[in-house]
Amino acid sequence: MTFVPTPFATPIVLPSAAAGDAFRRIGYISVSEYRFAPTAVPTNSLVPTAPNDAAASTSALAQVIMRASAWVDEHCFHRADGTLAASVSTEARWVKVKPDGSIAFICNFRPVIEVVGMGVGPGPAQVQNISQVTADTIAIRGKVLQLPGVSSHGPRPFFGTWPSVTGEVYVVTQYVSGFPHMALGANALAGATSITVVPAVTAPFPSGVYAGTRLTIRDGTKTETIQVAVTPTGNVLTLAHPLRYAHTLPAPPDSIMVSAVPWQIEQATISLTSVLIKAQGDRSMTLNSVGRPPTRVAASRSGAAEDFDNAMRLLKSFVVAFLN
Repeated sequence: MTFVPTPFATPIVLPSAAAGDAFRRIGYISVSEYRFAPTAVPTNSLVPTAPNDAAASTSALAQVIMRASAWVDEHCFHRADGTLAASVSTEARWVKVKPDGSIAFICNFRPVIEVVGMGVGPGPAQVQNISQVTADTIAIRGKVLQLPGVSSHGPRPFFGTWPSVTGEVYVVTQYVSGFPHMALGANALAGATSITVVPAVTAPFPSGVYAGTRLTIRDGTKTETIQVAVTPTGNVLTLAHPLRYAHTLPAPPDSIMVSAVPWQIEQATISLTSVLIKAQGDRSMTLNSVGRPPTRVAASRSGAAEDFDNAMRLLKSFVVAFLN
């Protein structure tokens, strides 16, 4: 007889699962950005039963863009829950205490741009919040969060308990990684000194945006760069300089991106969207085609090898940086 364990009275939930870290997919380009890209391919065949239905075609293209964006994330991080869009991650693990009392927490994602909070303890049930820290206290080094110590025999800073018998402590941390990426949330007039945005990833306000952050409003011929004047506490960004152009929201699911995601990521997403459309043709939106992206062989058979190679070349530096 197969053993079946009795369920715990209180389930043990991984912090990242409780925080919803695995559900934060976002498109890196808008429908209009793809359609007006020089390398775009026709999209009127995405819905073969309604080739002249503009709304259906737009909806289908938006879904293909989401798949291409997820492909970018998976390729860069080699895992399903990574994202390039700035967002909060929650992680917990055992960390070895060094002889000088310091600890180094290696984050799953980068670039890390903010440490939201951190707790340390000799075990999961004894974690204590670290408070009153400064940039001199917790150092962000790539994807490593470094906490200094004192000596192997003296008290550890930040927490008043000794490590476990294995010389490890249990660390729980929240941090922001990635590039600010959101959509314009309301029409904006030329000369306006603030804009409303919709966070790309579920959060009370946009992640990774601070006083001085530069973002690009991607709006065709009215594309412009803005600078945030004050760290936002909501979905309104106060600008250091007035807008040069007026920006009018298109009909959903199209959008206007407000983003600091690098140009290479934007172009790679365009190329991979073309790969998906070319490789799967009219079947690109059918249920049985949803799954792993096509291989280079499949892309080559459909005439998308150049798009595939271009995307891989654009993403190469990000893959190297994120995995090291």
